[in-house]
Amino acid sequence: MKRTSNNQSQWLVILTATSALLLLALLALTLTHAKYSSAADYDHRRFANPDHNFIDGDNSYNLELPRLPRFAYLLTGSKGEGPQMKRLLQAAYHPRNHYLLHLDLEASDTERLDLAKYVKSESVMHAFRNAMVVGAADLVTAKGLTVMAATLHAVAILLKRAGDWDWFINLNASDYPLMSQERESRSGGEEERERRERKREREKYEICVGLIL
Repeated sequence: MKRTSNNQSQWLVILTATSALLLLALLALTLTHAKYSSAADYDHRRFANPDHNFIDGDNSYNLELPRLPRFAYLLTGSKGEGPQMKRLLQAAYHPRNHYLLHLDLEASDTERLDLAKYVKSESVMHAFRNAMVVGAADLVTAKGLTVMAATLHAVAILLKRAGDWDWFINLNASDYPLMSQERESRSGGEEERERRERKREREKYEICVGLIL
């Protein structure tokens, strides 16, 4: 009987210790789950709206970063300048901009067709569809108003076909090399910021003059 009583006491101690260890393990798992649940809730609240701290397209939120300008290019050339036009387009090209290529009336229809095939064959230009070739060429001479008329015609096409641009740039086939598109965008952005700053200063001046009067 005495040995049986000792065995029962040993089993009771083992059972009690095992139960205590299981309870501690369950408590640790509960605390860990609560900790990660809180962290997940925090991250969910913080990133519920991913656009809150980032820039989406042209809409800026908390970062207040300047919007990069879009350029509309008119690339012009004449008879025999098709290869120079291709080189100029490659140098000036950026997916966010728009390009209109015009070979004047002295160039042949074959040259214009070859230029149009080149634009269509370029995979990036074909994907973004932001480069066009004028089919009905304008007469451009060194004297008179033909240059202005051709330029206004090009601007009208760009406004109709690609209205989301900020600056218009007219380049000739001989205008090579060019500054990089990154530098051009930064330059345009700086000019835009300076224009806004001048506008704010002018508004402040008008307010001050109004108060004095």
